[in-house]
Amino acid sequence: MEAGDDRVMQTKIVIAGGGFGGLYAAEYFDKTLARRDDVEVTLISRENFILFTPMLHEIAAGEFSASDIVNPLRRILHYVKFVEGDVQAVDLNARKIGCVHGIGDADLELEYDHLLLALGSETNFFDNQGIREWAVT
Repeated sequence: MEAGDDRVMQTKIVIAGGGFGGLYAAEYFDKTLARRDDVEVTLISRENFILFTPMLHEIAAGEFSASDIVNPLRRILHYVKFVEGDVQAVDLNARKIGCVHGIGDADLELEYDHLLLALGSETNFFDNQGIREWAVT
C-alpha cells in the first residue's frame, strides 16, 4: 500500500464447499465478519443451491415439493461472495486455491489468508462387490 492510499488491507477467508459444513460457516461469517471492510469472505461451491437431503423422503412421499428443500445460496448469503465452481487445487505455500467455473470451465485462482475446507466426503466401499451399486449413501 502506498502513502496516501486509503484502501484497507483485507483478510481473505475462502470456504471451499457449499454443503452443510461450508454453508454453516459461510452463514456465521455472513452475520459476523463479512460486512467489515477489512474482511473478504468467499464461498466456493459446485452447486448454486443447498439441498436439504434429510427431507428427501418427504418429497418421495408427496408431503413437500422439491422447492421446499432447495434454497439458492445467493438468497441465504448477503455479504459473503459466492463462486460457483469446482475446486481443483490448493497451494498451501502460496496460499492460493484454484477452481474451474462458469461456461467453458474458466480457470479461477483465489488468494486466501484463511482457508476452510468443507468439501464433504466420499464413501469407501473397500472393493466389496455390489455395494456401490446398491448402497444408499
